[in-house]
Amino acid sequence: MSKTLMIKAMVLGAVACAFSATGFAADVQNGHGQGIVDSTTEVNGAKHEAVRSNWMDRTDIKVGTQSKMGKQVSVETLQPLTHYDENSKSVLFVQGGIDKGGQEHKVNYFDGAGGYWYPYDPVTNTVETKRKPERHDETKSLGTVGNIGLGYRQLSKHEHAYIGINVFADRAFSENANRVSGGLEYVAGLNEVRANVYRGLGDIKSQSYSKGVSHLPFPLYGGTASINVYTSQKVLSGYDVSYTRSFKNARWARVHIGAYHWKGLGVSTYSGGTSPISDLNNSSGWQVGTTLQVTPHISLDLRYTSDNKYASGAYGFIKYTLGTPKFAWYGGKHSDDTITNARARMLDKVDRSPMVIGKSYEEFWVIVPRDPGL
Repeated sequence: MSKTLMIKAMVLGAVACAFSATGFAADVQNGHGQGIVDSTTEVNGAKHEAVRSNWMDRTDIKVGTQSKMGKQVSVETLQPLTHYDENSKSVLFVQGGIDKGGQEHKVNYFDGAGGYWYPYDPVTNTVETKRKPERHDETKSLGTVGNIGLGYRQLSKHEHAYIGINVFADRAFSENANRVSGGLEYVAGLNEVRANVYRGLGDIKSQSYSKGVSHLPFPLYGGTASINVYTSQKVLSGYDVSYTRSFKNARWARVHIGAYHWKGLGVSTYSGGTSPISDLNNSSGWQVGTTLQVTPHISLDLRYTSDNKYASGAYGFIKYTLGTPKFAWYGGKHSDDTITNARARMLDKVDRSPMVIGKSYEEFWVIVPRDPGL
């Protein structure tokens, strides 16, 4: 009897242990599954937060100065036209802005019959005799320029790269001048490559007229004196290419290097073929610089341009963002592995060259004094 009870107790104990083990295993499995769900939810939440932005995060106010251009101010914004979140693989967006900037390159050329011309200085009230032609180049700001553009970006399958295309239109209001452009972008890892082609609209605006001469260092004795003036103006066409590098553990910093070329007016001179300005407004150059997101609201854009003719020199901008970008040297993240750099830059603004207008002003002096003995 005792033996039978012992066997029954052993069987019941084994069954109880089996049920207990099954229940424990179920608890472990359920706990592990819940952990996976919680982890996935946390990752998805982090990705959502990493790409989340509002219109203020994509709107900037920039103030700065550039060699020969003076103070420049701009407001620029980018807004998506299609839904964009952590699961989107593409985005269609519009970008626009208005600024006090742009560039005007002007060539002034002075010549005369036999190489003689006589400029008057109103400050000293004197007339100088020039015996050979002179050329003076100058560069200044265009004034108020507006731009509007449409862009599209497509992420790769694993989100490590994206390719983008864009088209833009620019208008210089004070000059009643227009330009269009098309661009390509490729971002892979921490590297970014961009290229833009610009096309100035409209024909060359040319004008010629004559004006009299009121001051000469000698009497005309009834002879004639006139200055033939020729002017021309056109929005320049050209292209630029650039490379930008970000840093994994310092996503608030970026460095840039680029090159550009502007095609000149391409008009012949009017001064008897002696004026060496067949390269009128042609220019090429390169740029280097860095962009530093100092705080979530404030960034610095520091660059140096080397141009073979015109706007060489350093310049800088302070940019104030209405919203709060994710990365910053002070008060923001320095790195983030939640999303790739390509996805993080899907709503970055398109970087383009400022609008450029080429102008020329030529004077050809014709002075024919009479012989006082006649």
